[in-house]
Amino acid sequence: MDRRYFWTKVWGSPGIPAHDALAFNHESTRDAVLADAQPGDIVVYLTSDATEADPLMRGRVAGAVEVADPPEPVMVEELRGHRSRPEDYRKDGRFRWPFGITVSRTWKVIDQEANDALVPDHASKGIQGAATIHPMRPEEVQRFLRLRVEEQVEGEKTDRQPFSASVSRPWRQKVGKRAGSEVQPGSQLYIAVIADSHGMTFKIGSGKAEDRLSELNHYRRPSQGEMLWAKYQVWDFATVDAARAAEDHLLARAREMGHGSKDHTEFVVGIAMPQLAELFTEAVAVGQAQDERES
Repeated sequence: MDRRYFWTKVWGSPGIPAHDALAFNHESTRDAVLADAQPGDIVVYLTSDATEADPLMRGRVAGAVEVADPPEPVMVEELRGHRSRPEDYRKDGRFRWPFGITVSRTWKVIDQEANDALVPDHASKGIQGAATIHPMRPEEVQRFLRLRVEEQVEGEKTDRQPFSASVSRPWRQKVGKRAGSEVQPGSQLYIAVIADSHGMTFKIGSGKAEDRLSELNHYRRPSQGEMLWAKYQVWDFATVDAARAAEDHLLARAREMGHGSKDHTEFVVGIAMPQLAELFTEAVAVGQAQDERES
């Protein structure tokens, strides 16, 4: 999909799609955006510096939403119901952003990315920054694609992924039957990380991520101050072969870039987070292609 990317100012991260929308203060503004909206458009949320904004996210990137197919008008207050905060209402009791556009997927950004770093001129829009949506430049989109996100899915906990990987397909269950196939045990690509005085070391592997992480930490001694391996990123494939193909690709590319380790063939060292995010996205694409060949 050839997606378009926009940004707007908000007071916090989006909720789950069934109870949230791309919200506007004025109906005329909503209708103008709706007239141009295309299914799959992504709107990135920058948290404003307003006192009413989420104090944990002020001044940084909060999340993103995907415009629904088809985009439809909706009344936001009815959609959110009891999930609205007191700050979302004016002193006279009116809801601040009553006019919305339906969204199909939503994400919360995990990495602490400043608004100024992602969209350097956002402040020049003034109050218009929050009134409507604004196109993102190609370099801004590329930077956002590398940020880690958690997709917001009702009743489920999703893994942290670079946005470029997460948006490439809808979130789906980790196990069980789906659309003519069945997810097999051990069909995950994972990245584990450990940080110590020597810096950060990443372990790339495939299989059951939780089991492999437990094995990595089996002989670690946290009571004596040793650091433990932690899960950094995970992706679920339909087949074991797909997960292994993704693993092999990621490791080969990391070695080509000079980030292989003399200590272990599955270790990656000295790599910047944006580079690792790009390699992870590449590896996911390789694994998905393998799944498609086997379906």
